[in-house]
Amino acid sequence: MDWDEAEWPDALLRGRVAQVAAACAARDVDALLLYTGFTRPAQVSALAHFVPFWSQALLAITRSGESMLTMATTGRTVQWIRSVSRVDEVIVGPEIGASAGQWLAGRERVRRVALAAPDDWPQSAHAGLCRTLPEAELEAAGPWLAALESSFEPPPRVLQTANAIADSAMALVCSGAVWSSANELVAALDGHCRALGAEEVSVHLAPDLSHVPTPHRLEGPTELGSRFGVRLTLAYKGHWLRAGTSFSAMGATVAEHPACAEARRALRDAAACSRRIHALLEAMELASGARVVDWHLESRRDGLPLASVSAGDHEGAADAPGSSTLSARLALDGLPLILSTPL
Repeated sequence: MDWDEAEWPDALLRGRVAQVAAACAARDVDALLLYTGFTRPAQVSALAHFVPFWSQALLAITRSGESMLTMATTGRTVQWIRSVSRVDEVIVGPEIGASAGQWLAGRERVRRVALAAPDDWPQSAHAGLCRTLPEAELEAAGPWLAALESSFEPPPRVLQTANAIADSAMALVCSGAVWSSANELVAALDGHCRALGAEEVSVHLAPDLSHVPTPHRLEGPTELGSRFGVRLTLAYKGHWLRAGTSFSAMGATVAEHPACAEARRALRDAAACSRRIHALLEAMELASGARVVDWHLESRRDGLPLASVSAGDHEGAADAPGSSTLSARLALDGLPLILSTPL
């Protein structure tokens, strides 16, 4: 994973940091600290274009607009971190909390520090920060940070490339290859997406929709049934999405199930005009003739790249946020179908 100015403009990232700094100053907060690890990369990658593949890190942004990333890793990786991170300074050390505290203490008198999602911080990072900033008041960043983050969408080229990788993976299923097993299909999809630049790939299958209509991670040799479902999760330049659909196999010929193909096209067309969940679900049903049995909507939230923000059992479903994924279970003539589409 490298940094590409055309995909992630430096001015965009610097502008977001400036927005955070201004929000801190407006609330008399001296700095904001954001923790990032393998499972919660979204907040920091949206501000600094950094994804921690093997360790943990803290991003510090001061009210004056300075930024620093500290990561618990070895010195041999520091040049790579500097090459992909759009921050003023990178510090490598074993104690990220202590490193962040020492850096802040050396910049200005720090009285108040806001912490993003502090409940997800490792205890050692919090302890190191308290030890090096004993007089600072630590507080959880409130709704003001969530409001800012909601506008931090991936740039258009990143969205387009991620969607194109997912679309080409679904097309690969129907490419004419003869899949000897579900395992061979999973390996082909994983390799295909990584070759196109995806840094993370997870493929779940429902090998036989008539028996188990829920996609899952395969364990052991598994055969493909005549109707099966694929759900693909991938990350590209820090942006995560899910995509999937149902397929029918007749001998060596595999095709997307017609109801899913129609539902997917209708969903994308409708999403271009309206983000109302119920309008999107209605468009899917009208186009496909299938009934939506259940659904859930996922998007970035609290540093998680994909988190459930609404579901069929929630009251009063609102608009779908930007760069979200809608997943649904459909029923047509007694046959369960699955569908996941980025919006």
